[in-house]
Amino acid sequence: MVERGMAISLPWFAFVNISFALMILFRRALFTDADTLYQAKISLLQSIDSAVMGIVLISVILIFSPRRKSWLNQGLLVLLSLLWSLCIYSFIDQWQLPVAYPLCSILLLSSVVALYFHTPTLLSYVIPLWFTVPVASVVLNHGINPHFAVVWVIFTLIMLGGRVILLRWFDEAWYQNQHNNVLISRLDALAHRDALTGAANRRALEDVLHSATVNDSAFTLLMLDVDFFKRYNDTYGHPKGDACLAQVAEVLMQSVRSPEDVVARYGGEEFAVVLFGASLPEAEQVAARIKAGLEAAAIPHSASTASDNVTVSQGIACSTKGKTAEQTIAEADAALYRAKQAGRNRWSR
Repeated sequence: MVERGMAISLPWFAFVNISFALMILFRRALFTDADTLYQAKISLLQSIDSAVMGIVLISVILIFSPRRKSWLNQGLLVLLSLLWSLCIYSFIDQWQLPVAYPLCSILLLSSVVALYFHTPTLLSYVIPLWFTVPVASVVLNHGINPHFAVVWVIFTLIMLGGRVILLRWFDEAWYQNQHNNVLISRLDALAHRDALTGAANRRALEDVLHSATVNDSAFTLLMLDVDFFKRYNDTYGHPKGDACLAQVAEVLMQSVRSPEDVVARYGGEEFAVVLFGASLPEAEQVAARIKAGLEAAAIPHSASTASDNVTVSQGIACSTKGKTAEQTIAEADAALYRAKQAGRNRWSR
């Protein structure tokens, strides 16, 4: 998101800098009395013109610079700010030009608008330029001017307040973007159903888990395995086995907390349930509902040694920041194995 913001805002910000630089560079064409104002400072004018041409050059480079190399952009912005600082300091100290103050204010406010979402990049431009005007004022007035100090403090507060407001909008947009990504992945899961059970298929499950991991969306994963399902197929036949899996999937979908939770067929007789934002105790409540739901469904399974009816073993694992989806799946699988070792028809975490 920051990279995309840079791609949008840096060209505009470069255009602002180029526009003001060209106004200074072509001052003789824009202002009829420019030569009269500056005639006593010819050598300094040459330095100003060189600085302004440097501003134009750096701004053009900014437009085409790689957005991923933030250090390069920050370095260019520091140079840009230093060149503007030289110009504005000269305007204030040497010529006492009133236009220097609004010029500096516009450049600073433009930087806040363009770069508010990335603090290091914003500060690389703001700090040199912000200090230039107070320093020039102190040199010009041989001390601190109270009136200027009050105005500069108010202007600084306006800058900070504006950035806070923009950051709130940025955070809201970022949160909404993350939320939308998760919703899109869930909708995509709905479009990738397992034909037999009506649950999401394995690929859809992996996409949901990957999206949740990338967006740092907390979730708890339940991995489930129908106990002694091979024996069920051998005893009742594959058509009955397919019907059994469909019934198990129905119980799972009835046991989750809301439609936002994802039930998927992971493969064969193995299922997975993704509970977004759920704690371990909440996941265990869902596991208990699944166990109770299968007891209520009472699907006969005479070949099982865990119960007279179809049961499932369950493994529970929680996602944490920095953990991949594959790691969470592996932890849930390990918990599932422990549940089977403990006698099946139960859950473990």
